[in-house]
Amino acid sequence: MWRLLLLLLPLTELPSHAHYTSSDVVYHPLPHFWTGVGFCPAGDINYNGISAALEAPSMQLHLRLIGALPIGAITHIRIHWLLELVQFLEYSTEGVPQYDYEKFDRFVDLLQELHLSPVLEFMANPGDVFTANPERNWFLWENFVKSIINHQLARHGATRLSSWRYETWNEPDLLNYNRINFTSASYLEYVQAVRRGLSKAGGRRKSKQLYRALRGPAGLFKSEQRHPLCWELLEVCNQQLAKCPIDILSYHRKGLDGSAQEILNGSLALLTKIYHDYPQLQQLPVANDEADPVAGWDTPRDFQSDVRYAATLIATVMQHWQAKLEGGVLAKLESLSHDNAFLSYHPYEFSQRTLLAHFRMNETSPPHSQFVQKPVYAALGMLAKLGTRAANLEVVNMDSKHSVQVLRSISGNGAAQYMATIFLSPEQAGPQLTAYHHKYTLNMSIANESAFITELLVPHSTDPAHVWQQAGSPAYPNATLREAMRRAQTPRLYETGPIWQYNSELVVNSAHLPLPWLMLLRVCSAAWPKLKRPQQLEIVEVTKSEVFIRWSEQARSTQCLKSYEVWFRERAGSDWLHISQGWHLPYPSFQYAPGGNNSVNGFYKVRGVDVFDERSAFSQIVEYLEL
Repeated sequence: MWRLLLLLLPLTELPSHAHYTSSDVVYHPLPHFWTGVGFCPAGDINYNGISAALEAPSMQLHLRLIGALPIGAITHIRIHWLLELVQFLEYSTEGVPQYDYEKFDRFVDLLQELHLSPVLEFMANPGDVFTANPERNWFLWENFVKSIINHQLARHGATRLSSWRYETWNEPDLLNYNRINFTSASYLEYVQAVRRGLSKAGGRRKSKQLYRALRGPAGLFKSEQRHPLCWELLEVCNQQLAKCPIDILSYHRKGLDGSAQEILNGSLALLTKIYHDYPQLQQLPVANDEADPVAGWDTPRDFQSDVRYAATLIATVMQHWQAKLEGGVLAKLESLSHDNAFLSYHPYEFSQRTLLAHFRMNETSPPHSQFVQKPVYAALGMLAKLGTRAANLEVVNMDSKHSVQVLRSISGNGAAQYMATIFLSPEQAGPQLTAYHHKYTLNMSIANESAFITELLVPHSTDPAHVWQQAGSPAYPNATLREAMRRAQTPRLYETGPIWQYNSELVVNSAHLPLPWLMLLRVCSAAWPKLKRPQQLEIVEVTKSEVFIRWSEQARSTQCLKSYEVWFRERAGSDWLHISQGWHLPYPSFQYAPGGNNSVNGFYKVRGVDVFDERSAFSQIVEYLEL
């Protein structure tokens, strides 16, 4: 049995200025810089191929699940070849390409519905426009970029587009990406044309506040001989930074051995070289678009199935935060993105680098897809609960070989009204048991009455891959096994009841916790904003008599959420049934498969429960009718 013992002592008030101090702990503004994911669609790289991949029901459900993490967990999604959804129609009499945006618009609308902002990589060749007219690319790229942005400004408005990200062609030095045969001269011409297109879009509606920053060159930055395009762009920018077409220096650095430290070391080494050779670039923010533990998303690796990958991702965030605070070459780190939004395939449902395990159920008529959340998905949900200010990363020694990393964060106006702390054991150890007892002083400041909640990710208990493997790893898991996997997919809730006195001493006894483990401790003041009613309740068919239910959260109201409740009644006038009773639902979704002769047709509503066991108002009632 696991044991967590939480004890408490008196607290002090926090001063209200840029950096907040509680006893000897200093808190710094914490931008949530890790909230990007990405993937490359399967299939042919053209209008028909990319359309088929992104419009497939499996992909649409997959995206709905990605969008069903807590608010702010994932804000941006970077999809290679997304602009292949723009269809070339014809040339005007003036020789200007005319485009159809219908499929691109429809996909962008879905992302907006899911509160996901696209990262627009200007990376496409609709109708072979750019390879057919290389001598006019200086104009064609400017026109293409400007027309896309103007079209979306008319549909979504400048404020919404200001949350989008814009980037140059992905890894242009690689032959499998450089499909329009860039030379050094034509690549630099392309980047300048993209910059002009972004700058000219909007016409008179432009303002300094809505300036669209361009990222690039999104390169691997191997040797100058092997990857000349990216290095030559840096040379141009270093010579005259004021005329540099990029505003944020983006690069790709993955780990070598699956560890977070290797990802960080790669960034430190690359930026040290760049700043030595191109010192003017120290003025630009930097972003690692593909901060993954090891290259090759589709290569199966056991650690990507379970809590070890979740621990590695959280360790990556923690270590980059500390590097950013230390003011070295990562002082201007703007964002990290994880290339883990791919669709896995048989027989590697869990072991590929993905957020979700994907089961393609080919034995049903019609075939359909089932998804199970992996621990790394849950880890992103835990990170979303961090506050607006955070302390330095602490390392607490467990024994001569192991240590625990601790990241404390707070939110509140002046005094802390909310505190979230993540504890992380060694990310690549395990699964194994360790005898460890440590007394940890948090030195929190929580005003008024307070309550706390702890959630854990540990091997086996919160490990749906283990449940699947114990059942023989079937290609088509039945309804009973799917439910068992889903019951293991969320963090394990530890409730020790609300605490009505002021305390700040935490004792962690992990003698029975298998490594690696993650713990999120949240302490909430009664003065923190109360839960608001869930919004935008949606019910989507998965297969016959099975639905995926998702809803949206409202900002600042769910930091102190404990769980959601989903209610159902079959017809008006019948009793409401609490269909999620017995489930821990910390994230805004639920998959409902009642089984037997029970119907999914009827009315649904959702509400939240906070750490004080107070309920929010119910969402609007939504009726679902199976076709």
